[in-house]
This record gives sequence, C-alpha cells and structure tokens, in this order.
Amino acid sequence: MNRSAFILAAVALCCGSPLRAQPADVLYVNARVWTGDSLAPSAEALAVRDGRLVGVGSDATVRALAGPATKVVDLGGKRVVPGFIDAHWHLPTASRADLVDAGSAQVIVKRLQQWAAKLPKGAWVVGRGWTPSDFPQNAAHKQYLDAAFPDRPVLITDRDGHQALANSVALRLARVTAATKDPAQGVIERGAKGEPTGLLKEGATGLVSRLVPPPTRADIARRIHEETQAAASFGITMVQEASRRAPSGAVFDALADAARADTMRLRWYVSVPFNPGATRAELARYVQLKAQYPGPWVRYGIAKGMLDGTVDAQTAAMLEPYANTDATGLPFWSGPVLNAGVARYDSAGLQVELHAIGDKAVRMALDAYALAQKKNGRRDSRHRVEHIEVPHPSDLPRFKQLGVIASTQAIFATPDVTTLTNYAPLLGPKRSALANNFRQFDDAGARQAFGSDYPVFPMDVIRGIYTAVTRMTPEGTPKGGWYPAGRITVEAALRHYTRDAAYAGFMENDAGMLRAGMLADFVVLSEDLLTVPSEQLLRVKVLRTVVGGRDAFVAGDK
Repeated sequence: MNRSAFILAAVALCCGSPLRAQPADVLYVNARVWTGDSLAPSAEALAVRDGRLVGVGSDATVRALAGPATKVVDLGGKRVVPGFIDAHWHLPTASRADLVDAGSAQVIVKRLQQWAAKLPKGAWVVGRGWTPSDFPQNAAHKQYLDAAFPDRPVLITDRDGHQALANSVALRLARVTAATKDPAQGVIERGAKGEPTGLLKEGATGLVSRLVPPPTRADIARRIHEETQAAASFGITMVQEASRRAPSGAVFDALADAARADTMRLRWYVSVPFNPGATRAELARYVQLKAQYPGPWVRYGIAKGMLDGTVDAQTAAMLEPYANTDATGLPFWSGPVLNAGVARYDSAGLQVELHAIGDKAVRMALDAYALAQKKNGRRDSRHRVEHIEVPHPSDLPRFKQLGVIASTQAIFATPDVTTLTNYAPLLGPKRSALANNFRQFDDAGARQAFGSDYPVFPMDVIRGIYTAVTRMTPEGTPKGGWYPAGRITVEAALRHYTRDAAYAGFMENDAGMLRAGMLADFVVLSEDLLTVPSEQLLRVKVLRTVVGGRDAFVAGDK
C-alpha cells in the first residue's frame, strides 16, 4: 500500500466513512503521544500496518482498526515521541582503546597498556578520545607514550578527530623528522629545535595513520551491527552519516547488503565526499547513487566537505586571532576554489554539507551557498553548515535568508574540563558566549537540526536534550548553566532531533512526525521528558524503539 492509500484509509476511519479500513498489524494504545505535528500535537494511540502509521488519535479511534490478527501493545500511559534522528553521525570502523574522560596522561597510558595486552606482539596500539586537558599545560607530547611503549608504534586520536599523538616508533616508521615539511592542510607540532613533538594536526595525521592496518570486512560488518544496536538503544531511528567515504568498499557493500536483506535497525542517509575538484564522472556517480538508493533504509544524495578544523586544536578558521595568540586557524580551501566546487555540486542536484566551526569558515560556507544560488538559481537545495560552533552574529540571519540548514550538536555545549580550561580560554569571553548557543539560531529563524558527531561525543539523545536545555554537565555544574542565555526548551530540542532533522535530510514527508501515512518510527520513554524538571532529564530512559513498525530495541531484551 502506498502513502496516499494509508492516508485515505486513516481519513475514512477517523471521519466515520462507510469504507472499511484494512486491519492494522499492531496497535500501540494507552500512551501519551507527542506527535510533533502542529495540526494534531497529541494522541493516545498509534496503529501500524506494513511499516507505516495508519491511525494516530484517541484509543477508541485507533482500536477500531483492530482485526482478528492485530497485535495490541499497551504502553501503560508512557510518553511516546517520534523516532530521534541524529543529523551528524559517523560510523567507527576500527577497534581502538577508549580514551574518553581519561583525565590524565597516566590514565591514557594505563588504558593503552590494557588494550595492547590483547593484541599480537608488535601490533599498532591505537586509541581515541583524549583532549588537551588530559596533558600538563594542555600540551600533548610523545614523551608520555615513549616511556610506556619504547618498541611498538602508538597513534592516539583526540576526541574531535582533528589531531593525533604519535610516539617515536610511529614517527620513525612514517619517516617524520625535523626535516619533514608540513603537508597541505596540516601541521606537525615541533619543539624548540624543530623536532616533532608527536602532535599532528589535521592533514598531518595522515603521515602516520596511513600505516595503521585497516579493519577487515568482517570487522566492519561487526561494527555496523554493534553501532546500530547501540543507536537503537538511544531511540535513534535514522542517522545522517557524515564520514564522506567514497561509495565503494566494505562499508558501502555492507550497507547495500543489509538494505537488500531488509535487516536494518535504523535508516541511513550517507554522505559522499565533497571535493571542489571532483571530476564529471565522480559527480555523475554521486547523482546515480541518489537515484539507485532512494530509501527507505539507505539513501544517498549529500556530499560532505571539511572547511576548517577545531577550536581545541586552534585549526578552526577565525576572523580574529585566538586569545593571546596570532593564530587564526586553518581554512582548507580558498574562497574561489570552494565557491566553484559548491556551484558544481549544486548544479548536479546534490546537497552539500560543510564542516565549518570558526566564524571565518562559517562565513565562507554561507558565501559559497549564496554564490551557488546566484549562479544556478534558487532551488530547494537545503545545503548545510555542520557544527557552526562560533558563528559571527551578523551571519545568523543568512541561514533563513538562504534556506541553509544549521546542523548543530546539542551535546557540544557540555561545559566539561576541556571546554572550561582550553576551549573557552582560546576563544575569550565574547566568543565563548556565542559558542554552541542554540537559542541564537532559533531566534534567527534558522532551521536547526541536532546531531551528536558520534564518536566525538556520545550519541545519547536524552543527554543531548539535557545539555541543550540546561547547559550543564551531567553532574549539574555549573549551577544555572554555562552562558545560560543559550538554553532552549525541551520541546524545541525535540523538534530539532525529529522534525527539523528529518527536513535536513529531505525526509519530512516520511519521518520526524507521527501522522497517518508516515513511517512508523517512534520511541517509548520511561518518563515524560516534557514535564520532568530539566535538571532531572537524565533519569528519562528509552524503553522501546520502533523503526518501520518493528522493534529495533526493547529494554531488557537480550
């Protein structure tokens, strides 16, 4: 049955038409439903048939859709919301030591040693998740790794994925010495005599990472299975995957195989690379993929590009220098090159998403989109700026004017140790007050889509909502929130994780709301997050995640 038929059946039922609607497969009754639909914002029950909603309304209305074989699930008065959509997510394909929240160089080394004990002798030791505040004076240095691993290569990537620390063995294998020149779009940090400290920023990380053995196809298939299980446990029903991989290889094949086999737990909108110099053949391939994979489980049509780095690495491109420095960051392309590339992708009908954190990079992205509109004509392109951590206030109205999506990450506003001791000091108070301020985008009328940037931060949507609403750590600090003027309401955060994120991925007619005819993607919560005190939002848990009418996660199931 197509979407129009679903809607007609629902209208016939709700309006008392003599036409008899087909029975539903499953009824979910006795619930408090936040639909996200401004025309009918609340409901008591949902009816599902063939993966779509055929009834959204009162218990009595929806129960009328029951047939002899219809399953009825009583939700016990629990809160139901549309499935969460993570608008900026990455699939980790390699197994690495977890260095998140290590807190010190000593703890990093201990975790690496524990990880290395499970590996074959001589194998590379890799990890991810450290931050500058883990090291004395916020200065990562190879000396901490060399003492523990004098005979085997080590490479650890920071939380943001924009800098890595290599030990001396790894640098030697990669032939990185004092004589090695900085690569394009990269920096080799050096000591007083010019010798590498082991810290590699942006493109320089590839000098060493190219030597790390890649994961096998079996490794990747296992990671897809594990990561989608985890996503479903957080109520996520769709991810917009921003890893800009070429459309070939093990990840591409694994997703295609799962879509054909109908074994997916969540929906994927997968990016291809944005490269200003892409050939006509490459662009034609990306356009072909868009037509070849229209969904509902795997879709293409968006291209991801990197315009700058991060604040913590001082590689985010800024209009003014970082505090107490002369550094203004590292734009990866010149304006003319970027503008020409965006215009070419736009002309091909491809959506573009540009990673832009610093105010200079954000302005460059908006300028490129404006010029593409001028050259190609205004269309429903829905180009996006990803992260937008430190926008200049004068650029905020341009998002609405240009129809550009503000793709932000709620959990980025967490005022953790790194934020308070490295990130904020580098920006200074004036720019810190604007950093990850989600209220300013809403006030400017921008369409704002929330994501996590997983694995940079956890993909825990409830934690993301808590952070956007309180601007506090999970421990409740600082009291009242970090620059509290940037706080938003729970309902606004919900919209950004559902309806707005669906719109950002051209899925607003199928997902992001609970309305007859739309995909049966929804989440059942342990408590009503719309009434729980904001400081206690983290006690809300996901009980059930339904994707396409089938359970992707049920709490307690193994």
